[in-house]
Amino acid sequence: MDDAILPTLFPDGETLRPVVVQEASFGKVLMVGYMNREACDRTIAGGKVTFFSRSRGRLWTKGESSGHFLNLLALRYDCDTDTLLALVRPEGPTCHTGTESCFDGRPLFPESGLRPAFEILGDLAGTIARRRGGDPETSYVARLLSGPRSPLLKKLVEEAGETMAAIYEEDAAGIRSEMADLLFHLLVAMERTRTPWADVLEVLEKRTGKSGLEEKRERSRDPLTQGEKP
Repeated sequence: MDDAILPTLFPDGETLRPVVVQEASFGKVLMVGYMNREACDRTIAGGKVTFFSRSRGRLWTKGESSGHFLNLLALRYDCDTDTLLALVRPEGPTCHTGTESCFDGRPLFPESGLRPAFEILGDLAGTIARRRGGDPETSYVARLLSGPRSPLLKKLVEEAGETMAAIYEEDAAGIRSEMADLLFHLLVAMERTRTPWADVLEVLEKRTGKSGLEEKRERSRDPLTQGEKP
């Protein structure tokens, strides 16, 4: 933790800083609250996001009554040193109305409610997860998540092939459609194997800034990636 910046962020016990809370895996903005120095210290020490409630006039740990805590993964400050960004893993819905985010379903402009790409991806992953344990007779996803693995494996191969064909044919509309199908079935495979999206992104993060050729050479030298015993 950068202790040197805290006196600038919180020059006294009365200073409040807005905190934007963002879900770490898909980047969805969940809520905005306020912290004073004590709330910030408690958040960092305990790992649960704690605010200073202006209406209650006291510290307030999100989830203290509902159980819907915001587990802190990282805390950042902005270029002006007057706003914080909390990257979290939420336990249940964040909004008191029961929605995932305090901003869900409340478009001001445009009325169509444009959604960022990562939010669409996160919602899709959540929908797939909720299909686990569903009726395979009425749910295509539930069918892929249960029973033999072969139907899902066949779909992955099929969609990868169709994506390759669309690229070869330089069919722009087909490329978009087939890539969407492939991504969808990859998300189903991640749910089936209980592979968290965050774990996949962690692998990509570790590769950031590293030559792709060198990374492949390292994997070829790693006995664990070759199916050998260490």
